[in-house]
Amino acid sequence: MNWTRVCSTDDIADAGLKDIEIAGTKILVTRSGDEFFAYPLRCPHLDEPLSTGMCDGETLTCSFHLWQWNLRSGKSTGEAEIDLLKYPVRVTGKDVEVDVSQVLDYD
Repeated sequence: MNWTRVCSTDDIADAGLKDIEIAGTKILVTRSGDEFFAYPLRCPHLDEPLSTGMCDGETLTCSFHLWQWNLRSGKSTGEAEIDLLKYPVRVTGKDVEVDVSQVLDYD
């Protein structure tokens, strides 16, 4: 794995959303309690930024068409027809690290 520090655990509040760019790859990092998750920044439906959406518990909702996904699995819930692709995330001390070495694409 090729881990890159993206932020501190203090940079994202519980249920917070943060868009980050790593070596030209735009990702969304979110938090649920002490767990962090990372996905491609763009919604797989209309290519809108997921960072304008919201998190509620373990659900991520796109603000443009209200598709929803489970944060832990990336699996679609409700109306969403496409699961979210996930990047590996780890927390080392207070550093949130993501591996974006694998290109994730919905096409």
